[in-house]
Amino acid sequence: MLGAERRDASAYVDAMQPVLGQNMELTREFVDVATLVKRGDSKPADIAARFEQTLVPGAARLRDAVDAIEPETPELAATHELLVRTWTARAEVYEQIHDGWTALDPDAFDAAVARDMQLKDDERQYFEQVAQLLAAQGLALDAYP
Repeated sequence: MLGAERRDASAYVDAMQPVLGQNMELTREFVDVATLVKRGDSKPADIAARFEQTLVPGAARLRDAVDAIEPETPELAATHELLVRTWTARAEVYEQIHDGWTALDPDAFDAAVARDMQLKDDERQYFEQVAQLLAAQGLALDAYP
């Protein structure tokens, strides 16, 4: 019979893996848009539309999905909370990037992009912590499916 920590960790992996797949799709979209911005290969209205139609709503969906997952064990719950805070902030940052872009405000845009880079460090910290917790139970997440 599985212990409570192992059951919670296993349920966590089952709940998180599809969310991480969606996160990879969002990440690919963000990188694609960032590449277009950097190259100047797209009209500003097209970039704004991708934020409005894909990136902002996608980040909000992921924020809600990760917030709905509630691990039972305290250590896993605390580690998960780091991801909840990070993806909540990311949803806000994507809105700020969009707002800076559409307002033609390079300072606001650059500040939001810089904040997004900081959030990537928080996300990396989550993945390191959760990997250690799950490894203790003989489990792992595929962070980049």
